[in-house]
Amino acid sequence: MEIEFIQNLEKYCIGLQSSKNNEREASEQCILSLMKTPQPYKLCFNLLAKSNLTIAHFYALLMIRDSAIREWAALDSQTKLVIIETLFQYIENISSMNFLNYATKGQSFNTLGVIIKRGWLDTEKYDNNNNNNNKGQMELNQIVMDRVYQYIDSGLPDRIEISIKIIGSLIIEFSSSSKAAHIQLSWEFHQKCLITFQNLHLQPIFRKVLELLQHFKEHIQQVPSRLNDQSFIQILYTSVKVFTDILDWRFLESGSSVLAYITSYSGGRNNLKPTTEWSSLFTVSNGSSPVASLVFGLYQLVEKVEKIPNLLRHAMSQLCSLQGPIIKDTTIKNQYLSEVLTYTTKLIEKAITTRNWNEMEDISNIIYRFCNTYKFSGIACLSNNIVIPFLQYTTQFVLSSLNLMKIWAKHGEEELEEEFENDCFDILLRSFVAFISDAEMLINRKRVEQLENFKEQYQILKQCTSQIYQNYIQSRLELSEIEINKSKDELEPSSSCGGGEDEIDEDKKKYDEQLRSIAYIGRLNPGQSLELLKNEINRIINLLRERISDPILFESLHWLLIFAGHLIFDAENKSPSAIPNAIEDYTFEQCNLTPPNQPDSVIDLCNAVFRFHMEYENPLLNNGKVDSISPLVSQTSLWFTSGWVLVYLLPSNVFNVQISPKIIEAYGSEQPVLSITDYFINKILLNLKCWSGDIDVLKATSNLLNNFTTNKELCKYLVRSPNWSRLFFLEGLSSQQLPPSVYGQLFKAFSRVVFSFPISSRKDYFIQLVKTLVEQMDGVLGRPDFTKISQEAKIKENIYILLEKLNGIVSVSESEYVDDDDDCLFLTLDLFTKYATSLIAMIPLYDHCNDIVLLILRLFSNLTKHQLEFLNQDRARSIFPLVIQLFNAVTSTSSHKKTLDSKEYYHRVRIMVKILTNIITFGDQRNNCPIILSETVFHGINIITPCLSNNDLLLYPKLARNYFMITTYLFGSDSIEVKNVPVINTIYSLIEAGILHHDLEIVKACFECIGFLTKNLEKSKEKSGGLVDPHYQGVLVQFIGSVINFLLLQDFNVDELLSCASETLFSLMYSSPDGYRSKVIELITRQDPSIQSRVLQQFETLTIAGTDRKSKDLFMKNLQTFLVNVKSLINKK
Repeated sequence: MEIEFIQNLEKYCIGLQSSKNNEREASEQCILSLMKTPQPYKLCFNLLAKSNLTIAHFYALLMIRDSAIREWAALDSQTKLVIIETLFQYIENISSMNFLNYATKGQSFNTLGVIIKRGWLDTEKYDNNNNNNNKGQMELNQIVMDRVYQYIDSGLPDRIEISIKIIGSLIIEFSSSSKAAHIQLSWEFHQKCLITFQNLHLQPIFRKVLELLQHFKEHIQQVPSRLNDQSFIQILYTSVKVFTDILDWRFLESGSSVLAYITSYSGGRNNLKPTTEWSSLFTVSNGSSPVASLVFGLYQLVEKVEKIPNLLRHAMSQLCSLQGPIIKDTTIKNQYLSEVLTYTTKLIEKAITTRNWNEMEDISNIIYRFCNTYKFSGIACLSNNIVIPFLQYTTQFVLSSLNLMKIWAKHGEEELEEEFENDCFDILLRSFVAFISDAEMLINRKRVEQLENFKEQYQILKQCTSQIYQNYIQSRLELSEIEINKSKDELEPSSSCGGGEDEIDEDKKKYDEQLRSIAYIGRLNPGQSLELLKNEINRIINLLRERISDPILFESLHWLLIFAGHLIFDAENKSPSAIPNAIEDYTFEQCNLTPPNQPDSVIDLCNAVFRFHMEYENPLLNNGKVDSISPLVSQTSLWFTSGWVLVYLLPSNVFNVQISPKIIEAYGSEQPVLSITDYFINKILLNLKCWSGDIDVLKATSNLLNNFTTNKELCKYLVRSPNWSRLFFLEGLSSQQLPPSVYGQLFKAFSRVVFSFPISSRKDYFIQLVKTLVEQMDGVLGRPDFTKISQEAKIKENIYILLEKLNGIVSVSESEYVDDDDDCLFLTLDLFTKYATSLIAMIPLYDHCNDIVLLILRLFSNLTKHQLEFLNQDRARSIFPLVIQLFNAVTSTSSHKKTLDSKEYYHRVRIMVKILTNIITFGDQRNNCPIILSETVFHGINIITPCLSNNDLLLYPKLARNYFMITTYLFGSDSIEVKNVPVINTIYSLIEAGILHHDLEIVKACFECIGFLTKNLEKSKEKSGGLVDPHYQGVLVQFIGSVINFLLLQDFNVDELLSCASETLFSLMYSSPDGYRSKVIELITRQDPSIQSRVLQQFETLTIAGTDRKSKDLFMKNLQTFLVNVKSLINKK
């Protein structure tokens, strides 16, 4: 039997390496079959003693491990002891088995570690024959750990290495890391293992490893040549790896709940938080922290060795984020931070000249973790002699990083430079942001006086950030120049003054994190930053006037304008907003400190930016020399102006606490605002006329006009301009001169201005706005031969423009400009209704032209989003049936593949879903049309649902979120009988798929749908005198199974989803107790017989005491306990 087993396993293992697929597959199946052999320990140990095939040893070790996990509870005490003892002996002899490869050796330690954990909580007593201290009978875990301690204390290199590797395996298993083996026991078991191992052995182990590393450190100092000994390096590496693994341990207090254990693994990388018992190891005693002094001291000796420095730098990052009870005391914390900061400063000082990418990445992380953990308040109590060098050397490290980026760029290593920016430089900037934001908070809360060294250190921080800001600006300009020079030979002559499509968006998105961070840093010294940018922009514009069309100057100006915008306003804002606090405070203070005739710094910077329009761009445009202007810079300057309009033009007292009187005088008083608006109206007209060949500049121009009109007060100034009528009627432009999307944005802006007029004159202005549009619509759609001519290019182009104009008008809500529905004229709604039927009729004609179909759909989407607030019943009866007509037209005439795999079809379905979402979020708060609203959703969902499948929901989360928002509304409607929905079975299927979705909002919406179903069941009982509707009953039983499977078989976010899942299960159990019992029995019968009774007992703890809130809360508490005890037992297959 034993010989046959060895021969078979060796044969199958050799078969795994066959080049023939059928032989490999057959061998895999045979090995899987052997792995199920009951109690194979003797067979496997014989194989380990006799076989010389490394892969056979590997699978034998796996078989021992998996069988022990499976059978442990049924094994007798002697067998357990023999298994562990034999594994120890095997590991001791590994060095003599030269045929074993690295994986097999590693598997031996893994097998031992897993089995030790499985038997960790056993209470049987054993005679410890290996115990030299004659302690008598001991528990298995004591025997094991005694053996490990003997190994590490032996002084023998081989035994020490074995002990370290065993410890490494135990750390992995007991910490329940992602590398740990799956032991099918409760979370409570795993928590008890972790707590007992942590409390009894983790610190003794750590102390022994610490002593060992200290010994290695002293040995290297005495005999530096040992670093050339590979066997010594290997044991040093293994010891350091275990040391850093312990620093990564997620410490739990002894009284922690099981839920705390579970949730401790839900986040990312945790800061080091040892318990109070570890205090003497980390905090300063006898002048130094034992751990910190070892880590930083050993690093100096081995920094040229492979791999080990990386581990030690990881340990440093953990030490630089130490938190928890051991440094709760302020004195102890300050002593610790002083020592760690001193070590870190020396590390940074030495790294300033490094060119090692990995080292720079690690040190950047160390700096970030220290700054983000302790903030400025953490260092402001420390000595200036410690803090100031740290700030200064960290600044030099940042500057060195900038130089390194330029070196890489010059040598053609752009990918390395970009990777460094993303992985290192961004977090260096965020380190300073963490300091600055905390320092500002301390100032605002008036806590500065409590920190004795704050003022001096804050001044140094300002000096350092000033250096960083100036050098960053200069380096970014140099990097862009390097890029231009490298590609100059490849550029076409016409490309010398332009940029690629959407290049400004590309730059802003690519460097978004950096730009926000550097702006925050620049605002700490607002005067210097404003002055720097003003001077640089003026210098570049002066040079441009001499060197027209210079691509390097254009690229520099592009970046300077981006920097200027990020400095003086928050670039992500899309509506009127506040001046950044630092800029607002600075300009207000300067106004009080400077003479009245001295210009404001913000105004000076803005004037420098506007010089590009006034002195360079506009003269060239007026002379027809558009080729001499960079579209990219023109676009960037418009982006800056658009942001400036939202923040500084007519600055709001609502958003800003103390606006500089000089800014109010320049941008907030009547005559300057009139002059500014008139200038930009002319500028917009000039751009529309001259930039017709560049859609990005035209889009930026129309966006500028929209930002003007977003402020209702500014609309009044626009119409007072003598040039407003020229812009309003687009004088000087032919009917199709601009791209359709630009017309859409212009008409959106025009509509805002129209609706800002008093009600008495609003209708007349609206008629003027749409007069030409109506004439063109009537002229095109009213032609008797429209069907025949509809495919002509000129007609299609005209249709594009008309639809975009309509979309622009419809996307402005009249309700925003009136206080009461009696004042609403429904001008836009009536205009839309006039042409809606004709537009729907166009869909079959333009089915092959997806852009037109999408424009029509978008028109309905804008209508349902912006025009429904004051909707009355009569208008609702004319609007909502049109929506259903639209859906029928789109779904019945589509020539595209009717699956969301088709991009065109997906966009159509997405907008239809969005239309229904708009309708239900409109909400009809005045209850003007509840019945027709529900009917529209009812018919709409029946049309849309056949377009979807489970796959679609998984692929398109945003689509799924909107879809389930609609189903939730549908299921909760009092006027809709859910079971009568024709596609209801498909909806049920989609809900089941949605429960398993990775998106939290989708899962919550699906649970809400199921909750409404239980209410439908209760309503049907009331109507039928207590009879149970078989439809709802069957569906609820189905969903009971789905919810139970979700809770027990899926890994989910407990914090976010447990509450709604508990609420749903509660409702299901209450509505269908028999269905619940049937699903529980069905689940239990699928489990291993050995755990069925345990699982059943746990299910019996889930009971419903009542239907009030208190009962539901108690149920959720019981459900938490239930999951802790049951989830890890359940077979997920």
